[in-house]
Amino acid sequence: MRLRRLDLTRYGKFTDKAIDFGPKPASGPDLHIVFGLNEAGKSTALSAYLDLLFGIEERSRYNFLHDYSSMRIGGMLEFEEQPLVFSRTKSRNNALHDAQGQPLSEIAIATHLGGLSRDAYSTMFSLDDETLEAGGKAILESKGDLGKLLFTASAGLGNASDVLGALEAEADALHRRQAQVTEIAQLKKRLAELKASKDAIDTLASTFETLEAERADAEEKYDRSLAERSALTAHLARVNRYMRAAPMLAEITRKMTKLAELPDTPSPMRTWTGSVAELIEHDARLGTRLLANAEEIDRVQAKIAATVVDKAVLAISEQVRGLADRKARYVSAGLDLPNRRMELQGFDHVVNSCLAALGKSSEQDPSKLILPAFVVGTLRAMVEQRSGITTNLRMARDEVASALDGLQAARGRVSEERGVPEPARARLLATLSEAKASSHARDAREARTLEEDWQTKMAIAMRRLQPWSGDAESLSSIAAPTAVHIAPWRKLAAALEKDSAVLSERLAEYEQNRVNASSRLAGVGSSIDLMDDETAAAIRVERDRAWQSHRSDLKPETADRFIAALAKDDQVGAARLIHAGELADLRAIKQREGEAEAAIGRVNSQLAKLAERAEGAAADIKDAASRLLGDSYALSFDLLIDLVDERISARQEALAAWDEIGIARTRLERAHAEGERIRLALISALQSVGIQPEADQRLDAMVVAAERFLDRQAKVDAERAEALRSVAVKEEELASRRLALEMAERREEAWQAEVKAALKDTWLEDGIAGAGLGSVLDQLSELSKALQDRDAMHIRVRKMEADRVEFAEEVARVAAQAGDAVGDDAPEQFSVGLAERLEQSERARDTRANLLADLQQLEDAREALRAEIASHEAIKREVLGVFGVGSLPEVVEQDELLRERDRLRSSFGGT
Repeated sequence: MRLRRLDLTRYGKFTDKAIDFGPKPASGPDLHIVFGLNEAGKSTALSAYLDLLFGIEERSRYNFLHDYSSMRIGGMLEFEEQPLVFSRTKSRNNALHDAQGQPLSEIAIATHLGGLSRDAYSTMFSLDDETLEAGGKAILESKGDLGKLLFTASAGLGNASDVLGALEAEADALHRRQAQVTEIAQLKKRLAELKASKDAIDTLASTFETLEAERADAEEKYDRSLAERSALTAHLARVNRYMRAAPMLAEITRKMTKLAELPDTPSPMRTWTGSVAELIEHDARLGTRLLANAEEIDRVQAKIAATVVDKAVLAISEQVRGLADRKARYVSAGLDLPNRRMELQGFDHVVNSCLAALGKSSEQDPSKLILPAFVVGTLRAMVEQRSGITTNLRMARDEVASALDGLQAARGRVSEERGVPEPARARLLATLSEAKASSHARDAREARTLEEDWQTKMAIAMRRLQPWSGDAESLSSIAAPTAVHIAPWRKLAAALEKDSAVLSERLAEYEQNRVNASSRLAGVGSSIDLMDDETAAAIRVERDRAWQSHRSDLKPETADRFIAALAKDDQVGAARLIHAGELADLRAIKQREGEAEAAIGRVNSQLAKLAERAEGAAADIKDAASRLLGDSYALSFDLLIDLVDERISARQEALAAWDEIGIARTRLERAHAEGERIRLALISALQSVGIQPEADQRLDAMVVAAERFLDRQAKVDAERAEALRSVAVKEEELASRRLALEMAERREEAWQAEVKAALKDTWLEDGIAGAGLGSVLDQLSELSKALQDRDAMHIRVRKMEADRVEFAEEVARVAAQAGDAVGDDAPEQFSVGLAERLEQSERARDTRANLLADLQQLEDAREALRAEIASHEAIKREVLGVFGVGSLPEVVEQDELLRERDRLRSSFGGT
């Protein structure tokens, strides 16, 4: 599969753009490099290619210029040299269309993708830095289609993916989170229904006994009620019969009185069918029908006499009908001949322009200038080779000049000025396209929706900042810590917490050591009476003081005090000497106790310092976020950091929402400004083409007016369109010449030699420079096409003129056969008159035939009506004879009296 062309009709930033990679080269690499700056659309084109193969994504991010309903991409794919041209829109159904716009099945592309999904295709054929890195990670983690494939291949599990897929499908069918149709979900639903049914019908035994007793009592009462109801029903029936009989007695008396007043003659035998009233109605109806039949016969006979049939025209009806087809060609040729002659002049102009461009304006037979096909092919190949020669600036510039000459020649063919200047119409068309493609209305709706959403989010964030209150501007002016501050604070809190835990553990250890030392010291003191070092030192000091006092005074009292102090010191010394081991232990215990006390002091000091650091950090936090915290100061260091972090997050969300609201409002203003700009631009464009819109006219009405104007101008532009397309071709050719500037010098001399060899024995052998070869070939190609088109147009014009002459002659012959002459009328008008005359004659003929058939039917109906009247008169005479009266109304009166008498007698019999 090869991508030949990618059409970016309406996709992303592109409108009516295409990337054409050209035909596949016969030899050599088929590699194309798409180069562009950042934001040029390279990624957009790659995404468009994937969307072309697999469908536009549900939430595509390339609808910022064209909405979902108008997005369209297309292209040409080559499958084994068989091209497929198709396009795709964003739609759930029938998104793929062929070149004629008819729906195309997805199978047409899927069969050539080998079952690859979009992700697999992107992983294999749409690589970039991100996809390469993600693919490497997926391979290492055995994720993704490619990763799974490599993992199963390396592990020797060829069918692992199939087995895994089957197991996943089976597991999903058994149970899937929040699914309603899995097997376990169905069983749980059924279990709940059965439990509800059981709970509904479950009844206690005591309740059942009570209900059974109530049922038996109710059944007994029901039987008694039925018996009483039967007795009452029988009594009611007797009473009803008596009540019905009472009125019947008075009715019988009345009927007997009326019967006595009626005649006592016997009723006649009825040998006819129907009532007398029907006979009367039938008699009147027959008379009316007979009169209407006579009037209708007179009317039809008058119409037959007034209908005239033109037999002369009917005799040549086929010839007159044949004129209709020829008339269409005659009229079409008459309308088309000016255009064809004008096109013929255009072809002549093209030929003359080509001859002038070739320097052969005096050539009488331009076909002699056409080169053989193999020479043209060779020269074309050499020209294509020359397109790669870009180092020879002089030759490249000559080609640019030649292309410019061809462009000027093409532009020269655009000579006929139009009623409205091209810039004005181009401006109107551009403005109209911009108005139709503009999404300002949708942007305005989206901006309003975004503003409302962000207003809601901002309100939520503001509520999280309470008790602080204010607007977004005041919030933005508040100096607040950032993540740069929060991270050191959290790090400090973690360090303080860690140090505090270590110091607390040490403090507990030191306090335990002190308690142990105190216990051992108390134990040693209770076992022996031993002075410690401090007491012994105090006794020694007291002895020395007594000695000093005695030496200074030499009195008996001082001598006694010295002797007592010396004896006490000796006693203590002797005891300490005896218990030297215990004294050493006591000293060691006291030393450990002192060390424990010192360590406890150090740890408490360190804990106090940690508390001071925490308070200092908390003070820093409160200073940095004082306006956000409000009165929330009585919190621990950790909770204070969390609160500050929460308030900072709420502030950031509120400010972000405020920024988004500003962006949405800006977009809304921009959309309104865009709509007004488009409206003013369309007004100006319409005024430039001579249309003055009303001051308050809406944009859509002006769009309709512009479309109608451009539709009218399209017919005027038909003749110039081909020339304009030629200008576009020449402009593209000029651009290609300029791109071929760098490679020309390297093969210039060899190329010139090959050109001379190819042009040998032709009229161009000595009269063309290498730089103009491409233009000459283009001119020769255009000349060949123009000559073919001119010859074909000559044949077409001659055939049109012959058709008109033949039609005029045929009209004259038919007119002579119809006994008429064409005169000064145009042949087509005269043929129309003949057709109308034939149509009137055929209608007169058909009308006369129909009237004759109607007359025959009316006469048949009259005969049948007369037979029916005779039968009716016989029955009428029979009825009058039976009743002995002279008219049917008297029969009705007599018959009613006899019927009344018979009814009364029948009622007495029934009673």
